[in-house]
Amino acid sequence: MSIPLSYSLRARLLFFLLAAIAVGALVQGAIAYRSTLAQADDIFDSLLQRTALSLGTGDGLLSTGPTHARGAGSPVADDLIIQIWTPDGLRVFNSRSRLRLPSQIVLGFSDAKLEGETYRVYSLATPFQVIQVAQDMRVRKNMASALALRTVAPIAAAAPLLMLIIWCVVSWSLRPVKRARAQVAARQPEDLSPVSVRGLPDEIRPLVQELNLLLERMRGAFAQQKQFVGDAAHELRSPLAALRLQMQALQRAADPAARQLAEQRLTAGIDRATRLVEQLLSMARQEGAQEQTPLAPVDLADVLRQALSETLPEANAKSIDVTLDGDTQAQMQGNRDALVLLVRNLLDNAIKHSPAGGGRIGMRLEHGPGRVSLMIDDEGPGIPVHERERVFDRFYRAEGNTTHGSGLGLAIARTIADRHGATITLEDAPSGQGLRARVNFPA
Repeated sequence: MSIPLSYSLRARLLFFLLAAIAVGALVQGAIAYRSTLAQADDIFDSLLQRTALSLGTGDGLLSTGPTHARGAGSPVADDLIIQIWTPDGLRVFNSRSRLRLPSQIVLGFSDAKLEGETYRVYSLATPFQVIQVAQDMRVRKNMASALALRTVAPIAAAAPLLMLIIWCVVSWSLRPVKRARAQVAARQPEDLSPVSVRGLPDEIRPLVQELNLLLERMRGAFAQQKQFVGDAAHELRSPLAALRLQMQALQRAADPAARQLAEQRLTAGIDRATRLVEQLLSMARQEGAQEQTPLAPVDLADVLRQALSETLPEANAKSIDVTLDGDTQAQMQGNRDALVLLVRNLLDNAIKHSPAGGGRIGMRLEHGPGRVSLMIDDEGPGIPVHERERVFDRFYRAEGNTTHGSGLGLAIARTIADRHGATITLEDAPSGQGLRARVNFPA
């Protein structure tokens, strides 16, 4: 059975800190007990040795009586068993007659079992007698337990206070995190204001700061989408109203010629509305595309050829000649479909603004230092210098523009270019008439 602590930093801190205190107290108690028991063994072994030595300094059997008398009435007699033997094996002294030590004597320290209890025995041989001094091991264990208890008692007494302090410190330290959580939980869906980082710990502050950056990007994206929807609704209103009027004109047509003209105008209106919707969808897709879209090696020359094949019918309809010059290969990392859309929009603008019947559009790829340049030249009226940046705004049309369009082609092209780290600039065509659209891609 696992403890569900992985989702709560507070619970995890409290659990492991309090458990560490408890385990630490137990370990310290065990270490204190073992250390105290070892010290008690040394103390009592020394006591046994000194007792035997003191008895051995007398003159043998002559000191038996006084020793027995002192042993019987002294407190030492309750813990110690003292026996004295003559060299020929006759026991002449026993401090406690009901317990007798083994007759097989092992000089030095040894352990002996008497009536189910373990005794520590020290035996000493002198020229006149053999002395045995024994002590019950329970005395040592009881003393070691008492000493260990006295060592652990202060820790045990302070442990609840220490746990309470840790509980308060952890709870107090995590209050800013709880406050930030409550601040986010109480928000309305449309509230994308930054989350306060005041008082947050160093481990949490970077996460909240990144969240604020994400909220800022979302605010920008929502504002952009809101503006886009408003602009799209405004732009769609006019072609839809025109389609309605053309439909009414078709219904009121009195003769076949008027009916044919109304049908042609209705068809052209439907084409313009279709083109506008396609441009709006393309813009929405490009603006909503994620930056982490996987890129792949793309040949720009192949992109130009595909874009040309898609726009060639329009060029042929206006008798416009489109040529492709320059380098035949230019490799880069990008999204092929998006790049085709970029070039197609630039070509579409060039075809729309080029004069019908004998016009010419030139496309050229050129390698430069650290870049690859795509240039599209037309022979149209061009764009005034002061408007060359504004035409990249959505739904903006340059002054004097009489061609039908949505005003989205250049905006879509710049969006795609930005995603690929490229730049688009509008310049005068080298021929002196028309406009050059230059796209600089990083090599």
